[in-house]
Amino acid sequence: MKTMTSVALRAALATTTILGASLALTAPAAAQTTTASIRGQVRDGAGAAVAGATVVAVNRGTNQTLRATSSASGSYVLNGLRPAQYTITVTGPTGTTTEQTVIVGVGQATTLNITLAPATAAAPAAPGGTDATPAAGATADATPTAETPGGDVVVTGNRLVETKTSEVATNVSQNQIRILPQGDRNFLTFAALAPGVRYNDSETNKGIVSGASPASQVNVFIDGTSLKSQTLGGIAGQTDSRGNPFGQLAVGEFRVLTQNYKAEYEQAGSAIVTAITKSGTNEFHGEVFGQYTDRSLTAANIIDERAGRDKPKFERKQYGIALGGPIIKDKLFFFGAYEGNDQDRASSVSVGNRTPANAAAFGQYEGTYVSPYRGDFYFGKLTFTPDERQVFDLSFSRRQETDITGFGANFGSANIAYSAAVNKINKTDTYTYKWTYTGDSFVNEANLTYLDSVYNPSSLNPDDPSFEYQGVITFGGKDSTQKISQQSYVLRDDLTYNGLAGHVIKGGIRFAFQDYDFTKNLFVQPHYFFQTDALRGLDFSFPATAQIGVGNPRIIASNSQLGLYLQDDWDVTDKLQINAGIRWDYESNLFNNKYRSPASAIATLSALPKTDYFDPADYITDGTDRPTRKDMFQPRIGFSYDVNDDQRTVFFGGYGKYYDRNVFNNTLDEQFRLQYSTGVFYFSRDGKPRDGNPTVVWDPAYQTRDGLLALRATAQTGLPELFAVKNDAKAPSTDQFSFGLRQRFGIFRTSFTGSYVRGQNGYTHLFATRNADGSCCDTTIPRANGYSNVLIGYDGLRTRYKALLVTIDKDYTKASGWGFNIAYTLSKAEQDGGDLFSLDKVTPDKYGWRPIADQDERHRIVFSGIGDLPLGFQLSTLTTLGSGTAFQVLDQTAGTSVNQQVIRSLYRPKNCIKGVFAFCEVNLTLQNNIKVFDTHNINVAVDLLNAFNNKNYTGYSGFIGVGESYSFNSTTNAPTGLQTLPRRIQFRAGYRF
Repeated sequence: MKTMTSVALRAALATTTILGASLALTAPAAAQTTTASIRGQVRDGAGAAVAGATVVAVNRGTNQTLRATSSASGSYVLNGLRPAQYTITVTGPTGTTTEQTVIVGVGQATTLNITLAPATAAAPAAPGGTDATPAAGATADATPTAETPGGDVVVTGNRLVETKTSEVATNVSQNQIRILPQGDRNFLTFAALAPGVRYNDSETNKGIVSGASPASQVNVFIDGTSLKSQTLGGIAGQTDSRGNPFGQLAVGEFRVLTQNYKAEYEQAGSAIVTAITKSGTNEFHGEVFGQYTDRSLTAANIIDERAGRDKPKFERKQYGIALGGPIIKDKLFFFGAYEGNDQDRASSVSVGNRTPANAAAFGQYEGTYVSPYRGDFYFGKLTFTPDERQVFDLSFSRRQETDITGFGANFGSANIAYSAAVNKINKTDTYTYKWTYTGDSFVNEANLTYLDSVYNPSSLNPDDPSFEYQGVITFGGKDSTQKISQQSYVLRDDLTYNGLAGHVIKGGIRFAFQDYDFTKNLFVQPHYFFQTDALRGLDFSFPATAQIGVGNPRIIASNSQLGLYLQDDWDVTDKLQINAGIRWDYESNLFNNKYRSPASAIATLSALPKTDYFDPADYITDGTDRPTRKDMFQPRIGFSYDVNDDQRTVFFGGYGKYYDRNVFNNTLDEQFRLQYSTGVFYFSRDGKPRDGNPTVVWDPAYQTRDGLLALRATAQTGLPELFAVKNDAKAPSTDQFSFGLRQRFGIFRTSFTGSYVRGQNGYTHLFATRNADGSCCDTTIPRANGYSNVLIGYDGLRTRYKALLVTIDKDYTKASGWGFNIAYTLSKAEQDGGDLFSLDKVTPDKYGWRPIADQDERHRIVFSGIGDLPLGFQLSTLTTLGSGTAFQVLDQTAGTSVNQQVIRSLYRPKNCIKGVFAFCEVNLTLQNNIKVFDTHNINVAVDLLNAFNNKNYTGYSGFIGVGESYSFNSTTNAPTGLQTLPRRIQFRAGYRF
């Protein structure tokens, strides 16, 4: 069988697109990535099954109608439900009717058993429909209904609660997004409400991690569009960014799946977030908001205080507007949103080793400079419902940002002047077309999506060389500018069939085409490095070395992907449900498959000795030795058992295999280092060799790019490293096991989950030139062939994660006036090896299992709560307490050889709540909603963030030298940064109608 090529896949995409646009597919139908389902039984007053009953669900916002008929056993299934508030009307064969209003969340598979009774009035609808998908302002959880209506229906404030599922998942509602405190309007903040998930609130690099997997192994879906960055890993647009992946004003609600998610989900080894955007309804709804904080509202940073610096400038303004409503009643709706994010921070530049001579020479670069961030988000959406069977959605989003940063006292060993700053430019565009067709026993969802993401960190002064004076100052221009882009074209079709009694069968196909474009202009302008070392004849009067980049800085690649899955959710009995699925993924270009090893690389690799971890033949390719990946089969099996068939006590569990993707940037150096080289020049006063390198007598003529290029033809330059990728390298994957119990106690819901996740095939680099004793390195062979050393790719990183995940929930309703959610994680996250480079030991397994830096934390508690107060006030909190994450220390107490040094893990000291926790952040919000004109609402709020000004330190020293010991009280080991900002006050105001 011939391998499916990119051309063939593109032809298949074109054909499928035409068919999808013109035909209603009638095969079994739809994934739960964004839609939900309700299944259950219709019973009479005596508890007997009712066959032939008509079940009708009407969307309260759009009047879209879905229908089902109960089978001989009384069972029914409503598939393809958009997250919304529905009126469920059941009519029996004798005309008996009952009605109920419920809310379903994104991706839920809920159970609703209905007892036919004489018709009663429906519960009143909340203003504006549901809290899930309507335009700004709707809050369905405000409906004054009972906490848990009788029987075996589990409802909280009209919201159906998912209990019969093997998935480990947490749904976050619009009410939680709107009410709970947060500092930066990043909706992923609330992903931390799911146990096992951590939100990274770094000021320069935000995102989420889960379990023991790196951040690159998460995936985020917005209306089914994957925001996966195939070039840099993680979420597109989040690399090295203080912005948000998607405008919170446009997010309706979202679901966090941490384990045992079903076969329709792809390209993730850890957590998945699937969010839906707001849509227009039959009523016009709008929202305007603004929030503000600045330096005068912020406590002093302890790091600045220790350095004797005043509070730097700080100001953040966020604002936005949204509007949605009908264009044609019951048929055509619109929704649009804009958010702005303006931040001004400041960093102080000071001269290191501030002697009078250094102050006189470099004092001109000192001062406090503003680091401006500007972000804009635009979103627009049209929804068309021509009849009861069809829904069309068309949407567009753009996120763009600029961020001038990378200067000041905390970047490297020396201060960096403002002139050497970088402007981090990000842009992410998404286009989504979705068509949903509902048949009598199936639902079809066809999605066509396009993602265009550009990461473009650029030098502020690209024409100026960079001058670094060791330990003192760096000034001039930033020495590199990059532009990395990804274009993803995806066609996906999902079908769900419920015509077979007791089964909901889902199947789908996904075509994806990825275009990658890397431009890395490294050292386009020279980087001059100055040292003072009398023994080596060096001082600040001339540079010790200079670097310059020469060659072709651009690499273009493409990749074709195909995914197929089949999933059966089988109600074996009224109590037992089995979730069985299989997924298969294909990838044409996982590891730059068409790369050809040049002759010099072949000669170098072939001459190196074979070891138990390195076979030269595995790293030499003529462009045909790297297979397309056709072996990514992923079985997924789960169960849930409802002990009493009343959704009070439910056991659940499952196993699944999940493949992620190689981050293309990880393997780029194999090609890039050969077509773009960085030359290193060594200078001296006398031209004598230094440290084994020949030198050139310094001449001021070399202080320009042209001068170095002229010298390059005659002077010795540093040799490039040879990188080589393993031909049969595998994609990273995880095996996930879970077993748990969901238990309802009156109005409280609890969940206890035991979790074990094993990760394998993580990508890293090793030295291929180790000496026989494991020390580094014998470079005789590579140097003879024009290389300084050889680094090989190795798919041998492993992780393991053991956890107990506990949740206790009492959802907020207007009737009760209070609610809370507790997520507790008891866990151990371990890995062997390093990160992208594992160079401290021969192979990753020689490191031994050790806690993962910045992820392993034994205990973590996330508490969120909402409570109503008199006079219309409302108090809420989002509080996070942690026992402290691990960090790595290279211990050379016994010596510096590879067999003497040890990699140890230490944990951050416990310095809050009297030494109980090492991380504490208490965020509080007091707000008031003032109703005007009946349906209009003015909201005013004040946030107190990090209320107790906890010092959550980071930046501890990662080194213990010969004869030293590690003490947290030592000045040498003092932390250099904070994980969270100091206490600050933020004011918010909004208007909704």
